Amino acid sequence: MTTEPIARGQKARHLANELRRGIAGLRWPGGKLPTEQQLADEQGVSLNTVRRAVDLLVQDGLVYRRQGSGMYIADQVVGPLVGVAVPSMTYYFPRIIVGIERELAEHGGQMMLRSTEWDQAEERRALESLVTAGVAGLIVAPDEPVDDFELPVVLVERGLEDPATVHEFVGSNHAAGARAAVHHLRQLGHTRIGYLERTGPHTAPQVYAGLKDDVALTRSAERWTTADADRFLDDLVAEGITGVICFADREANLLLTAALTRGIQVPKDLSVISYDDEVADLSDVPLTAVSPAKSEVGRLAVNVLRARLKDPEAPRQQISLVPRLIIRESTGPAPR
Repeated sequence: MTTEPIARGQKARHLANELRRGIAGLRWPGGKLPTEQQLADEQGVSLNTVRRAVDLLVQDGLVYRRQGSGMYIADQVVGPLVGVAVPSMTYYFPRIIVGIERELAEHGGQMMLRSTEWDQAEERRALESLVTAGVAGLIVAPDEPVDDFELPVVLVERGLEDPATVHEFVGSNHAAGARAAVHHLRQLGHTRIGYLERTGPHTAPQVYAGLKDDVALTRSAERWTTADADRFLDDLVAEGITGVICFADREANLLLTAALTRGIQVPKDLSVISYDDEVADLSDVPLTAVSPAKSEVGRLAVNVLRARLKDPEAPRQQISLVPRLIIRESTGPAPR
């Protein structure tokens, strides 16, 4: 629940939207809402605000009051049950999940969520369990093909790597995001640019495709250690690199720490750009970062799936979003 101040007169509408999301997310699986007093205490609002919010839901047909018994979710509220499977609940994908949840709540749908923990066997079990549970469609970020499912499937952050795919998808154009990072460094006068990456994730090859023709040095490791960061920093210094792009935030922060420890000033001596923008703003020097529109990816994936459920014969949609570059304190003019 948000704790941001709400303008006077908007509290009831804001609470009504929160309750809509709770209904769609099966927050009250028994079908009965908390009492008005419980909602007022939980939300820190007045009873009058709660009553006005519930009145809005009653007008929409989402909730009904039963005299002497309480407030109940209307049967017709239950929209399509959507299965969602992502490889991680801790990095990158939580914001996509938020986008999915909010869009489903807006349209009365429900989400059944599974995390596959980057395990292919677990991914298959998760998808099969979602299908068995009776979901109307799937929104997934798979590591393996999902061609054997007959129900509608929309990929998130997958698909762009395969130009011939027939799957519907919504994903970030990571190559374009990388190009934006290169362009920023070029504008600042950097002519010797390096790229350091963590290999493995689907994103990494796409990022490299967007900058491979513009970098003077490329280094990679499967999972960086502090020693890797020190070694890569040695290479950057030896090659006269003044601007570097790192995939992803953790790796950029390791490099930043190594540089600062040696007395290399960021951005005076070395400009650093991170990719992903999960925790880039929390570094000792807040990192300029390529920031995919994760919440929007989730929102649009729901819209693509809803359109497919409404009209199974409609042309398939494949949507690519260009990430933004968020400029912070870690990039500056190339040293003279």
